[in-house]
Amino acid sequence: MSDDYELEFWDHFEDLSSRLRKILYVLIIVMVLVMSLPSDFSKIWQLDFNDYTLLITDLMQMFQNTLLPEGVTLIAFNWLDSFYIYFVICFAISFLICLPYIAYQLYGFLAPAIYANEKRVLFTFITLFVSLFLIGVAYAYFVLVPMTFTVLYKFVYQTNVMPFYSVKDFFELIAFGLFGSGLFYTFPLVLYLLVSIDLIIIDDLKEMRRHIFVALSALTAIITPDPTPVSMLLMTIPFYILFELSILILSRIMRNKPDRVLDAGFNAAQELLARTEETE
Repeated sequence: MSDDYELEFWDHFEDLSSRLRKILYVLIIVMVLVMSLPSDFSKIWQLDFNDYTLLITDLMQMFQNTLLPEGVTLIAFNWLDSFYIYFVICFAISFLICLPYIAYQLYGFLAPAIYANEKRVLFTFITLFVSLFLIGVAYAYFVLVPMTFTVLYKFVYQTNVMPFYSVKDFFELIAFGLFGSGLFYTFPLVLYLLVSIDLIIIDDLKEMRRHIFVALSALTAIITPDPTPVSMLLMTIPFYILFELSILILSRIMRNKPDRVLDAGFNAAQELLARTEETE
């Protein structure tokens, strides 16, 4: 039986390796295409390579125009800074383009092991995760990151220092803000999973509101680069509102759900009572 289990394990491992290789090949191909695409696609059909401007270059310029405060100059402290940023943006765009294919390959690997109702739950979970993540990214792009740069720039302006910033630090801060905010907004799904498997009780979450708010404020104060409370409040307040909405929704979802811990304890008590009666 151990030999059969070992063969089955290596079959699954080989299937997973094959799917991961396919994902890697597709990602590399898409990255090469994205890195070479022009900002004006008509130049490809016309075979006009004069003033060939890359699409990623225009995207980098767009980030600077929309997020960088007026009067700030970006400089490269290293020969590879611009190339590093270019590569990271290409990878992020290529990953987003390949995301449906990646999800398809991972789903193909997991599908044989899950039931039909679990597939629906998995699809709903993925849809909600992506939606909440994109909401967090949009909030960071339009509110959190611009406000952070504005506040930091005011500190520089007050000290009469020339506002020259590292281009690498600028784009890393954008990436950290977008990705971190997106993950923060998926926290309701984590709460739902913890409540569903009875690791956390909703009543406990309601009683821990004050402690959660203090812990959240401390966490956002650490991860936000802004030394003032502005970025911290911009991150904490929406997240706490989302936390309260999560409790409200979870309370309604779990209202008619039987308490599995209580049921398990009741069943165990019944079995123990039945065994006691049998021995008597």
